[in-house]
Amino acid sequence: MDNKDFPTQDDISDAIHKLITQFPGKYSAMAKELDPVAGTENALRNRVRQVSGQVVPLGMAVEMESISGRSDITEAMCKHAGGVFVKLPEIEQADNEELLIKFNELMSALGLFAKAHNEFTADGVLDNNESKKLKAKGYRIQSLVAEIYAVTVMMFGEGDAQDMRSRASSASIKRVE
Repeated sequence: MDNKDFPTQDDISDAIHKLITQFPGKYSAMAKELDPVAGTENALRNRVRQVSGQVVPLGMAVEMESISGRSDITEAMCKHAGGVFVKLPEIEQADNEELLIKFNELMSALGLFAKAHNEFTADGVLDNNESKKLKAKGYRIQSLVAEIYAVTVMMFGEGDAQDMRSRASSASIKRVE
């Protein structure tokens, strides 16, 4: 088996490139972070472009995300597999305010999706570019729903989930019994 037989998919290569170019100092700085002694911009670029069978190994991709604090590669891999990546909030962040923010983001994303849907289908044809844009907006909605679910389970779940009802704002939750 050779790296040439298993090239990295374009969407994942694009995510790797995006992560690196969003990092301060871009390719040169990321290469030095990965290998302070021998890391060069050209060596990293060749891996991303898959020159002569070179690839970005999974361990290097994970390390780049750790260094940058970003999740572009993980998100692309999840999308590629037909799923969504949901970064779970820190447990201290999960409260009613977090839920309200997520629900507001969801409503906004739904509005943008509906507007784009109406605009893109007005002529009776959904071209490739429109389809990609609509898919991206739909992905954002899926991610937000998954985040809302995760925060809800963290706050109110039973069983293995931590009981956070006591941490929720008493002003925001009124129980009727």
